[in-house]
Amino acid sequence: MAEQNRPQAETIEAEIRIGSESVRLSARISNDPVYLHEMLPLFQNLTNKIVEIGVKEAEARGKRISCRNGCGACCSQLVPVGEAEGVALLDLIDVMPAARQTEIRARFLRNMTVLRQAGLLENLDRAVISNDRERLRAIGIDYFKLNMPCPFLENQSCSIHPSRPLSCREFLVVSDPLYCARSDPERVECVALPKRISPILYTMSQQKNQPGKGFLPLAQLLTREQSLREDQPSPEPAVDLLKRFLGNLAN
Repeated sequence: MAEQNRPQAETIEAEIRIGSESVRLSARISNDPVYLHEMLPLFQNLTNKIVEIGVKEAEARGKRISCRNGCGACCSQLVPVGEAEGVALLDLIDVMPAARQTEIRARFLRNMTVLRQAGLLENLDRAVISNDRERLRAIGIDYFKLNMPCPFLENQSCSIHPSRPLSCREFLVVSDPLYCARSDPERVECVALPKRISPILYTMSQQKNQPGKGFLPLAQLLTREQSLREDQPSPEPAVDLLKRFLGNLAN
């Protein structure tokens, strides 16, 4: 009965300190049940704002962003994506023209073949399930050395830039781009963001009693296609998802 008496929408207002700025959020949110991936535009927009703040703070310290159009070195890295993002990316592939779909799927298949032949897959699976950051870091270096561009990379630029994963949005460097191309992690200096949305999304994506930490390597997107679609969290009222997200963000 309480659910039946609940209003169809609620106004959510919040003010959160993010680095040197206070960000005010005000939105009229439906109580209709939605899947987590349907909330991604909100998470993406907020990530963009946080990155903007991080860039301002870096520039105030005399740093300069090195990333430029056509610099796609980071697009050969081991990119983590939230399981909710995985569903959204699969939906994005589904609406591509047939020829484009075929090409993208073929690229994913080639990359997985290279990973399997390099003997990295088993170690990668174990590292993701245990969320072993040190092992993931080491595997990431080996992954980069395989020189496997992201399947969505075209002419050294992201072909799905408006829909790119949160981890891609959060990765900016102020060091010499040559270090990125050499995968020299000790010399790559990233922009220090005051908040990161991607770990919050991973936590919200995580399924109870399921292995993993709510994220997967982008390279494994198509091999996980069935489980991502079938095992995603049940829909919840959008306002409840937003409140849970804001609670995590404020911590």
